[in-house]
Amino acid sequence: MNTPTQLVLVRHGETEWTEKGLLHGGRLDSPLNPKGRQQARLAARRLEGEDFAALFSSPQGRAMQTAEIIGEALGLTPEPHDGLREYVFGWVEGKPKPPFEPDGTGPLIMKPIIALSMLLTGERPGQFNRRVLSAVHDIADEHPSDRILVVTHWGVLSLIMAALLDADPKRWREYGGWAPCGITELHGQGGKWQLIRMNDSEHIQE
Repeated sequence: MNTPTQLVLVRHGETEWTEKGLLHGGRLDSPLNPKGRQQARLAARRLEGEDFAALFSSPQGRAMQTAEIIGEALGLTPEPHDGLREYVFGWVEGKPKPPFEPDGTGPLIMKPIIALSMLLTGERPGQFNRRVLSAVHDIADEHPSDRILVVTHWGVLSLIMAALLDADPKRWREYGGWAPCGITELHGQGGKWQLIRMNDSEHIQE
């Protein structure tokens, strides 16, 4: 019996924008703050002793910084993959989250402004779905039966969960609460995926 592909997913650590309450996305970036770098070191310690065939990361700075810290501890060099980039929200990126939150939870008066901004400057949901799932399938196909470590973002994690567990990428907004440097693990075989652990963040609470 073949060994399943083991996908271990890590969200990047906290950033300077996290402190300021600004919206992250796939177009603009923000470096890790000191707490975020410490979270990455704690995640590396949590993963020490586990054998990984490869380490992939979003090419965005906050994810690559996290991946480099983890990779140094595990003896792995991060491979950037553009498909793992965060959802491109366009003009609203870098804006304060409460009024500009693109999930529709902000003030009613802002919703048409946000919708127009995302339509003109952001990424279509179908585009986001296709590029993220293409990246995941490429990685899984390249490393069948291997244990793979992936560092990425909130939206990407949510989409992966919805697509692989529910077979419905449109439900990606139902997943969330991803802790900085939290660890999620999925095992896949024959096109079916099983959740092993989700948003494990005990190591960050130390």
